[in-house]
Parts: sequence; structure tokens; C-alpha cells
Amino acid sequence: DNPAVVPGVQIQDAGLVEFSDGVDIDRAKGGCFVGGGHTYCVAPILYSGALHTGLGNTPTFGSYDYFAVGVDCCSCPNQDFRCGEWKNPLANGGIRSLDFRSRPFFRLAVDDWSATFMKEAKDPLFFDWVQNPEYRWATWWRRFLCVSVAVACMPLPIAFLLSIIAGHVLRTLIEASAASPLDAPKAPKGFEKAWAFFFPEIIRQYDEDRKALMAIPVGPPPPYVFYGTTAPVTPATA
Repeated sequence: DNPAVVPGVQIQDAGLVEFSDGVDIDRAKGGCFVGGGHTYCVAPILYSGALHTGLGNTPTFGSYDYFAVGVDCCSCPNQDFRCGEWKNPLANGGIRSLDFRSRPFFRLAVDDWSATFMKEAKDPLFFDWVQNPEYRWATWWRRFLCVSVAVACMPLPIAFLLSIIAGHVLRTLIEASAASPLDAPKAPKGFEKAWAFFFPEIIRQYDEDRKALMAIPVGPPPPYVFYGTTAPVTPATA
């Protein structure tokens, strides 16, 4: 992309832009806006890397639409733009700025730049100045995927570890006669071996509970139990 030939309105939906050879930012002739305790910085992205007075190096469509941006990386007035990869001589691309909160302030910084250098910016686009924007974006995407997978998978091992710790604590309390299991649960289907390995006391208690339950004699109900009826209550008389 050549900022001297392609107007910004033609690439409003572009996210990554690789500029042509010879394109650079003019760090000494930028714009700024100070507000909310922050300095919002912009610097023009030009074909020759230098902003000339008058009509020199003016884009063919008459508007300067490409700006590198950043927050708190310049002084105001902006004559020392230090945002993005400004030190990298190989940087010749941009990633559209995703800082939506700062976008109105970047626009005010462009207005300051236009008033200072008497230049027009009809459809300004804001970029983070980087080398090889496609590679940088792919790196960010891979990091996002790795973090997402880690966050999604983390609860399961944590819950399993906590259950193991709780089982060991319960077994210690039982062995010290400080606690007694009540209604020990049955091992989940398919996890009998793991359950027996990590929670042997619970398995033993479950078996004992089952044996005790099976040993209870089953007989006829007591005579005072009435099924399906309610015995009338006779009030006491003095």
C-alpha cells in the first residue's frame, strides 16, 4: 500500500497493511492531544518518511489519511514520536489500532496536527507501527488460543487435585477417630480403580455400610403403625 496513492477511504475495512518500500513515519512532525492524564500521539505515515511544507509530497488525492498512533509515547508538542516499533528500521507495516477508547482522542490529535502543519486529513486511519504485521497478528492469535485452551482445561485438574486432597484429609481424620464417614458414596461407574486407589477408606466404608444394611432383619411392621390411615386424636379431659 502506498499512502501517497491509495486514499484511506478505500481501505476502511483493512486490519493489516504492509506499506510499500520507502514508506516511513515522520517522528519529528506529529500531532498530540493531552486529556485525562494521558498524551495521545499521532505521526503521519508518508511515502518519503518526511513531511514537506507547501505541496511537496502531498498525496495525489490531497489528504493525509495514514497515521501511526500511541498513548504516552511522545511529548506535546509532538516532535519525538516514540510509539510502536519506532526504533526498528525494518518496520514498514501497520495493525489497525484496537484501542477504541482512545480513537476519539487520536482524532483530536490529528486535528492538532492538521492545524499545526496546515494539512488536510479527511479519512484518517490509525495504526500500530510494526514490522511484518501479518506475522505479529498471527503471534497474537496463537497466544490467545494457548491462553484460551489453558483456561478451559485448568478447572478439571484443579478440581481433581482438590478432591484428592479432600480425600486424604478425610482419611486422616477417620484414622485419628476425629471423624466418621456418613453415607459413603459409591465409586462412579468406570472410575472404580481410580476411586479405590485414591479413596480406599471411602470404598471400605461403603462396603461396610452395605453389609450393615443387608444385615438388618426385615419383619412385620409394629402394631401401632397404620398404613394409609391417620389415627384420630382424642383430646384429654380433666
